[in-house]
Amino acid sequence: MHTIRNKHAALSFLLQSVFLKVARGSADQSKRFFDVMRAMLFYIDEVPDRLHYPKASDLLFSRRVRAAVERMPVIERLEADHMRGEGRVADFQHPLLAWELIGDARRPESAAAAKNHVAFYCEHIRVKETQLLPVAKRVITDNDWAVFHAAFPAQLRAAGWRQLCPLL
Repeated sequence: MHTIRNKHAALSFLLQSVFLKVARGSADQSKRFFDVMRAMLFYIDEVPDRLHYPKASDLLFSRRVRAAVERMPVIERLEADHMRGEGRVADFQHPLLAWELIGDARRPESAAAAKNHVAFYCEHIRVKETQLLPVAKRVITDNDWAVFHAAFPAQLRAAGWRQLCPLL
């Protein structure tokens, strides 16, 4: 539980950084700004969407959690979020690229996309932590947690987002 909450906190911090960077704008360091934004989006696409979410769906939403029938609508919602994750990154990448290539006229579209992107992930984390993790804590056994822990590569468990996203 502690590891999951730490990863959620790191992702929340990264998401808020995305939002704040877009709000502040590129100023006179345009190349670095867009390089950093691309690195942040790469991390969000690579780690939560491609590595974490598939394993969370398979392992955290285990048969024991699914047995808590009252939680099935929450699990279905979170799994639908996981399936849409990659597309959500693309929904932000395009306006960001337009801002970079076309200029400040496209900044409002990028800011709106950033706001939507951050809101989506923050709500996803909130729902998982308030509606699913309490059930998981109650029903998942030590053996289940051992399988879950072993499923994530050691370097991913040990690495913080700064090591995976070195431009930040």
